Amino acid sequence: MPYRNLWLKEVKSLFPLYGVLGILTVLLHLFLLIKFDVMDDDVVFVFGVLTPFFVISSLALGTGYYQLYTEWRTNSIYLLLSLPVRGWKILSAKLTAVVSLLVATLLFCSASFLLILVRAVWDNLGSEIELSGTTMINILLNSFWMYLLTMVLLLAMIQFAFLCGQLVTRLKWLVALSAFLAGSWLLMRVSPMLSDLFLWMPDILYGGKDTDLIYLHSGPFLILLLFCVGLTMLNGVIFEKEVEV
Repeated sequence: MPYRNLWLKEVKSLFPLYGVLGILTVLLHLFLLIKFDVMDDDVVFVFGVLTPFFVISSLALGTGYYQLYTEWRTNSIYLLLSLPVRGWKILSAKLTAVVSLLVATLLFCSASFLLILVRAVWDNLGSEIELSGTTMINILLNSFWMYLLTMVLLLAMIQFAFLCGQLVTRLKWLVALSAFLAGSWLLMRVSPMLSDLFLWMPDILYGGKDTDLIYLHSGPFLILLLFCVGLTMLNGVIFEKEVEV
């Protein structure tokens, strides 16, 4: 129950921001639909798909930092530390709230693109796409979970960097940046070596028969998942034991 309440608290505080972004995306799609006749298909794709995607991703990373920053700025960190809840649960509730809103907003914007713009470009789009439905689903689903795993990792590293910055009284931003870069360097150095321990794991099939089928080693992705879990637990320890508020 406490975990769900923490999750709901974060979702309610961040929902207006993501809601406004979703509405702006719909308005953008309507504008592109009106101007469709005077725009190239590539321009419509860039502004209708890629631009909202990068904005939403940037917003998620920004809110991941802003969550903790707000707790310290408003001194509500005292209340969190007094709760009978483990630190890793508090931080994971914040992280999952951001990921939940990220997924919901991406799905909403994708539905907006499909309902508003795809009908307008369907004739040209259908003639250009040579992949079967099964292959497209495979590529989309695999790309989506890889993207989510990367976002979770980045959010956990942002939390780690922020907490490290709170361990010192001066140059907090420099310590936080150094912690983020050090964590990235360690992951890049350790991941290739540890992934060899999981060579026995089945490969990930990316693509289909009507395209160049790619066999991806699942070891690196499993290492990223374990790194996310370990980093979240470490963040909880720092949050509970080391941070001076």
